[in-house]
Amino acid sequence: MAFSASSPIGVEPPGIVRAAPDVVIPFTLQYSVSLERQLRKGTSASVTYTGTRGIDQFRSRDINAPLPPLYLSRPDPAYGIIREIESSGRARTNSVQFTLKGLFAPRSTGSIQYTLSKAMNDTSGVNWQPPNSYDLSLEYARADSDQRHRFDFIGTFNQGSWANLGIALALYTGRPYSIVTGHDDFNTGTANARPAGVARNSVEGPGYADLDLRWSRQLFLQRGVQKAGPSLTLGIDAFNVANHVNYSRYIGTLTSPFFGQAIAAQPARRLQLSLRFRF
Repeated sequence: MAFSASSPIGVEPPGIVRAAPDVVIPFTLQYSVSLERQLRKGTSASVTYTGTRGIDQFRSRDINAPLPPLYLSRPDPAYGIIREIESSGRARTNSVQFTLKGLFAPRSTGSIQYTLSKAMNDTSGVNWQPPNSYDLSLEYARADSDQRHRFDFIGTFNQGSWANLGIALALYTGRPYSIVTGHDDFNTGTANARPAGVARNSVEGPGYADLDLRWSRQLFLQRGVQKAGPSLTLGIDAFNVANHVNYSRYIGTLTSPFFGQAIAAQPARRLQLSLRFRF
């Protein structure tokens, strides 16, 4: 099956998007093993290994790209880009997760989790194309979503009628991004070429840090009747309490004045008030 999209006459030959003759549906194999031990009543620790293998993953390749070593002309001049969707990509993820959860103190529960992981692949999805369709040797690298270290803490502290507090803390290392020249070095019509010898996703952006708090107070409306009686719950949520700037979308184009800088960020500090009536 093929889809054509022609450009104005005399400007550029038509392009085609089609499936490779041997394309198949990708699939993912996931397996894990876990060991858990109770440390005391209501508190346990566990370690979990998880492996993921992505097989026959989708990616696109311009099979009509200008030929090496000069990259001057396309094999079939009657067409421009012939983007062929292949199922030749691969993905591999390994992670080890350590978890401590349960009752940490009287009326205080929580979960502490640390994850060490490594995610590798050679495709960023069905629409992704390598800079050089004839050389894929530098495409197998860190996945776009790869974060080596992740620390999460979630806790609740119910120390009295006025002290119902929830805490969520997240600390993650940065995700990778690619360095590109900003030039169409392979004459494909797309300026996504990388410097010679530089692999995909070779640099890492900054880490992520977020602290959220929640305070709530439950008011029972019928004297002497609790739990089953009507009540009001007042809540105050604070997201990103420290107002930490979590940058995202880093520019890896060498010719850009914003090279190495972020052009976006996660939301700043936010406050939310809530009121819930139960009857």
